[in-house]
Amino acid sequence: MQHFSIGAVSRLTGIPAHTLRKWESRHGIAIPIRTETGRRAYTQDHVDQLRLVKILVGRRHALSQLAGLSMTELQTLANLHEEQPAQTTDSHRLALIGPTLSQLLIADPHVAMRSPRLPGDDTLSTAGCDTLVIECDTLPTPLADDLVDWANSGLTVLAVYRFTSRTVLTRLEDAGVRLAQAPVTDQTLKRLITFAPPSQDVPAPAAKFSPTELARVAALSPSMACECPNHIAKLLMDISSFERYSEQCIDTDPAERALHAQLRGISAQARILFEDALIAVATADGLSLETNTE
Repeated sequence: MQHFSIGAVSRLTGIPAHTLRKWESRHGIAIPIRTETGRRAYTQDHVDQLRLVKILVGRRHALSQLAGLSMTELQTLANLHEEQPAQTTDSHRLALIGPTLSQLLIADPHVAMRSPRLPGDDTLSTAGCDTLVIECDTLPTPLADDLVDWANSGLTVLAVYRFTSRTVLTRLEDAGVRLAQAPVTDQTLKRLITFAPPSQDVPAPAAKFSPTELARVAALSPSMACECPNHIAKLLMDISSFERYSEQCIDTDPAERALHAQLRGISAQARILFEDALIAVATADGLSLETNTE
């Protein structure tokens, strides 16, 4: 049976390695086999499961709910989405709740309800809204409970807050609640309530050089007077670090997910170009390079 390393699974699924570890430890999703040396080893079934979970998370299903589903159940759920036409922003009716939020998007025809105070379930039902944007400074536990319930009932929920605990944020993220820190403007709110399903990320090609190899080249004394190999290796170290940082931000900052996905893509493109440049100058200088073979 073929086995994959966590790096290979990350490239195959487009899910960052740190997210794979978090899904494993927090939700028991795709628990890998451990080798004799303690390394993670994934099967093709793991890869297939992770691809389905990623698709369904993009469709706003909570990880806590997906964790207990079999492969057949995951596939059935994914098929249901394939059979439904994609919704656009025009089909949504918004409820803006909170002293500041209720004053935003004044001329927007999608806003069906405004209230400076938190509503009860009956108010939401009467309004017929399918998208709830709610503002609260601290996201106390009772409100967090309501937000999770509303998200589980099929509402699209965006919570705008100023201060709260990481525990609360993690719980809400896992339930599919979108999060943004106050204050928000009309422009910010319009960007946050773009409801088209997010496109699936296409993983960038794996790095050709390890950090160790780049550090080695950066410290060499090349025969080229301009020291281009050293400079390019140092640039690659910075670009690769920023690429990994942007990848982490995609998962940890849902409110800026699209922006960080774009930054990750740009940095990946820059990395690929500079990897080719390093190979070119190393060839001209007669330097031997060790490439990643994972």
